[in-house]
Amino acid sequence: MRIVYDDTMQGTMAAVGEFMDALNVGEIVRYEWGTDRVQMHMLREKLGAYLEYYRMSIGNTVTHAYGIGNNCQYPVYYHPEGVDEIQQCGNINLNSDPYGGGYVSCENYNGKRIGAAYEVNTHSVIIK
Repeated sequence: MRIVYDDTMQGTMAAVGEFMDALNVGEIVRYEWGTDRVQMHMLREKLGAYLEYYRMSIGNTVTHAYGIGNNCQYPVYYHPEGVDEIQQCGNINLNSDPYGGGYVSCENYNGKRIGAAYEVNTHSVIIK
């Protein structure tokens, strides 16, 4: 199986926005380090399960911007039916805030944002 860079399905990454609009934040908040915190690994798992419907997945390879461990960028793959290849159609940023929140945004290969950015706090999702 080969991985190719193909932004044809990049528009399908709008499903991330649909997911964020419907997200029940209470399901991904846990008490940790003396306060309630958004658990970005749980958000990633839920988002990954949601994207399966669109034949997409979040890759396991993580890149940390500026070498900072809470700035996580993952590739987003599209799995075309009947083809023995995976298409990387963009990237998703799942960044943790040191105060218990998080940020979600999608980018293309050139680092240009696709769609809205989202701030996730322990009570709600705010579109940026």
